[in-house]
Amino acid sequence: MNTQLNYHHLRYFLAVATSGGITQAAAAIHVSSPTLSTQLKELETFVGKPLFWRENRRMRLTEDGRLLLRYAERIFATGDEMVEVIKRGKTAGPGTVFLGVSDGVPKLLVARLLDCACQKAPGLQCVVREGLPQELWAALGSHQVDLVIANEAPPPALVNLPTGRRIGRMKVVFAASQDLAKAFQKNLDPAQLPMLAPARESVLRRELEQWWAAQEIKPVIRAEFDDAAAMFELAARGIGAAPIHEPVLKDICKRYGLVALPLKPKIEDELFVVGEKLRYAGEGVSLLIELADGILKA
Repeated sequence: MNTQLNYHHLRYFLAVATSGGITQAAAAIHVSSPTLSTQLKELETFVGKPLFWRENRRMRLTEDGRLLLRYAERIFATGDEMVEVIKRGKTAGPGTVFLGVSDGVPKLLVARLLDCACQKAPGLQCVVREGLPQELWAALGSHQVDLVIANEAPPPALVNLPTGRRIGRMKVVFAASQDLAKAFQKNLDPAQLPMLAPARESVLRRELEQWWAAQEIKPVIRAEFDDAAAMFELAARGIGAAPIHEPVLKDICKRYGLVALPLKPKIEDELFVVGEKLRYAGEGVSLLIELADGILKA
């Protein structure tokens, strides 16, 4: 049995995964479709798992296929950087950075960070992965991502992770549509205020549950969301009030036509950046870590 990974197989797999089909991938990498199909079958035999399933004429990744894709992207990004380092003695620029973003981190903060980074380093390429903190800590430990921005610190038990640091605190406030804000200001009873809430497994949701319990409030939760943007869209329609981190409150209210409420739970989410500077020879990781210190002040 062959115990060595064939990187040609991995390259062919990446082509099919990104193009969505055998025919398109074969044309892109200049091999025949039968050859490509054979190579994929050999890779599936090697890993012992199916990597694709067919939907009409397209090739869809299985769960194992998506996992392999993340590794393949890192392998070839690192390989390209390696060749550049050998040829030039250093990278020509900041290179490719794989950034993990916790689902509880406001995406406007991430956008500010990347906007600033791209202005300072136009050659920077960034691949953003969103997920739960525990998923991202595992990805960081296995080098699937270079650094993580999260609203909670990594568990002390994960000794294989680089040292993280807190880059600030984010107060939580509520905002709602103008009509709902006016109705709330008439009675100021939070128990009567319809709420929109983040998903139950999120850090912010746990903090909100604790605050509601401490205030003896039984909230009327109209909907729960994994996607904050969808929550703000529904808040704009007057369905309920949404919790918002204060550093992005002004932008969110302007974008969705919301109004901040005189209801401020004593909740402060912490923000952490975890990663190692100057991994391999790239400059991009160091740049993002340095710029992360200022994203709450932008």
